[in-house]
Amino acid sequence: MNLRSLIPTWASDSSNVKWALFQMRQATLVSVANLPFVPAVLRATLLRPAGVRTDGPCLIYSGAMIQGRGSVRMGTGVFVNFGCHFDTVADIVIGDDVFLADHVRIITSTHDVGPSWRRAGLLRGESVTIGRGTWIGSGVVIMPGVRIGEGCIIGANSLVTKDCEPDAVYVGSPAARRRELNDLPDARAIAGATPDFESNTLANDR
Repeated sequence: MNLRSLIPTWASDSSNVKWALFQMRQATLVSVANLPFVPAVLRATLLRPAGVRTDGPCLIYSGAMIQGRGSVRMGTGVFVNFGCHFDTVADIVIGDDVFLADHVRIITSTHDVGPSWRRAGLLRGESVTIGRGTWIGSGVVIMPGVRIGEGCIIGANSLVTKDCEPDAVYVGSPAARRRELNDLPDARAIAGATPDFESNTLANDR
C-alpha cells in the first residue's frame, strides 16, 4: 500500500497544514476563554493570543467566536453580549463605548466570483470599522468592508451591507437610514448604561 495515498491532498501543501494548526490553536484559545466561570471583564485578556486587542477595560460575555489571522481592536468601554462572532480574515476596529447586543456577526471575508464549477473563488478580506458610541442590535450581520459612523444605532436583525453615516438609525435587510439622532441629548446620561467593570454588570441592570 502506498502510504502517500492515505494522506489527504491538501495535507501535501505545507501552507494548508500550517493553516490547520493555526485554526486548532485559535479554537483552543477561544474555547478556554469562553468557559462559563471566566469573568466577562477578563475575557478580553484571555482572547489576546487569538487576536483581540483593547485600549482599556471591556466586557466580553461568553460565546464570542474569533476566526482568522486578523485582529479585533476594541476601544475603552466596549460591551460584547453573548454569542458574538468575529470573522477576522481582515481586521475589525471597534471604537470606544460601542455596545454589541447578543449574536452579532461581523464578517470580513468574501470570495472573488469563480468559474461555474466553483463560484466561490479566491478568498479575500475587507476590514470593518464601527465608530465610537454605536449600538448594534441583536442578531445584526455586518458585511465585509463596511464602515459604521460614530453614534449610530443598528436595529435588531439588520443586514448592514454599506457604510453608515454618523448619528443615525439604520434598520432592515439591507439596512437603510430611518432617522437622524443629532437632536437627542447625551444618550449616555439618559440610559445610565455605562459598563460597571468592577461588578461585571451594566449600571442599569442593578
